[in-house]
Amino acid sequence: RINYRRAEQRKLVLNTIGAEIMSFSGPTEGAVAAGNAARLEQAASHGGSLPLSLAPGGAFVERLTRIGALIGGIFLLVAVALTIISVAGRYLLGMPVPGDYELVEIACGVAVFLFFPFTHAVGSNISAEFFTSGLSLYKQRFLDFIHDIIFALIGALFTWQMMHAFEDKLTSGETSILIGVPLWWAYGVGVFCLAFLTIVGVLRVLA
Repeated sequence: RINYRRAEQRKLVLNTIGAEIMSFSGPTEGAVAAGNAARLEQAASHGGSLPLSLAPGGAFVERLTRIGALIGGIFLLVAVALTIISVAGRYLLGMPVPGDYELVEIACGVAVFLFFPFTHAVGSNISAEFFTSGLSLYKQRFLDFIHDIIFALIGALFTWQMMHAFEDKLTSGETSILIGVPLWWAYGVGVFCLAFLTIVGVLRVLA
């Protein structure tokens, strides 16, 4: 269904290219129309949203988000390995990994924060398109534009709130209950990732 929708969007874009270029007589106007149509074609090839690389510095930022996502994947693999070792040790030797629940919880939380910028950069957030799938690509792009603005504002708000939480954990020196792992560094990762998410949101607006 998704492939069919994207094929229909590409067909619409190709028709739009010819119609817009033929509607202008001057070379300048025709070039502008061709540029707009090309952007629509890029949007169609990315599921309706324009790639982040169209924004200033967007390609570099997207590469950084991919690196962050890879690091997040490493954290998840560590959590999986830790769980396997702890379960095996509990049932075979009666010696689980001390504080395994705390370590897995922290690792998974950090991983999720590291995934946030990448999923937004490539437009892979889950979206309900039941009411908008029948709209033209222009209208879908307009709704995406409004969504990106709201997302950037929410990202900035979350960054501000997470900064307060980070300062509180750093000042209080709070640690996990069982093995005493400091919590401030995990909140610091959250602040960095949410700030990065906000930057991605702004770049998507500019794209």
